[in-house]
Amino acid sequence: MSATAGNILEVRDLQTQFNTLDGVVRAVDGVSFDLARGETLGIVGESGCGKSVTALSILRLIPPETGRIAAGSIKFEGEELTTLGEEAMKGLRGHRISMIFQEPMTSLNPVLTVGTQIAENVVRHMGVSWRAARERSFEMLDLVRIADARRRLDEYPHQLSGGMRQRVMIAMALSCDPQVLIADEPTTALDVTIQAQILQLMLELKEKTGTAIVLITHDLGVVAETTERVVVMYAGRKVEEAPVEALFGQPLHPYTRGLMRAIPRLDIEADAAGTRPRLQEIPGLVPRLTQPIPGCAFAPRCGFATERCHVEPPPLVDVGAGHTVVCWEVDRVRASTP
Repeated sequence: MSATAGNILEVRDLQTQFNTLDGVVRAVDGVSFDLARGETLGIVGESGCGKSVTALSILRLIPPETGRIAAGSIKFEGEELTTLGEEAMKGLRGHRISMIFQEPMTSLNPVLTVGTQIAENVVRHMGVSWRAARERSFEMLDLVRIADARRRLDEYPHQLSGGMRQRVMIAMALSCDPQVLIADEPTTALDVTIQAQILQLMLELKEKTGTAIVLITHDLGVVAETTERVVVMYAGRKVEEAPVEALFGQPLHPYTRGLMRAIPRLDIEADAAGTRPRLQEIPGLVPRLTQPIPGCAFAPRCGFATERCHVEPPPLVDVGAGHTVVCWEVDRVRASTP
């Protein structure tokens, strides 16, 4: 995975750690990926695999009292962010790189109107007057299809529904025309109809603005519908990366296959008794990230694992067409039935 002129974001061997009473947690352990201009990249994996910490690391939002970026490189338009000064980072956050956080009710300030919160960001980064910033706030609320946007400017977060608060977060994130938008579980706690509307809105805005999107989620259905390329994470590590069609057509890491088998399927016919196959769970537990993992982190739960998998870190195997997998037994996995 080499750096190219088409990439706006390049992450290499990112390692983020937290100090806890139980020891050092290796929340992100050597993750690498690229984001091309205008691309939608999905990062998937179960809760606790390091998706959100990866996003917070990109924006340098890891609390210094408890955590740190221990190693690696994060380059935005060729500029190294891990060594960038804090004032320069403040100028970049919310402007050139924006983020939609998981829970809008806790991310929005409850004592400020939504119009004030959007306008503050515009004034800081675009250097316009408060009047112009407020007009920009109205334009953004209207853009994300909030009804009666002018009146909503003076309402507080608690006066809005969950879907409307999420739209406000999107409006705020896009208010300064960012080049990269990181969406961390943007549809969490929303019903399926509102989820679909929010995702469709994000893709339409991407087409209008050309913003590249990093979509963080554990919902593979969302990934299949909205992304062009996918990174699969497990226990703080990247285990597979592929174009979305290739990943769903032939997943090559046992963990990715386990995730696929846990998706409810309506295209599988019931048997004569009317019974459908049970969803398959992944046996075992996620390893403790406070302990060194000498081999493959997934080996204790993997049906393909050999002795080597438990003691030697697996290589990154390039199977072509942008599809890579971190596995010793990729040939056996490929030869087996998905």
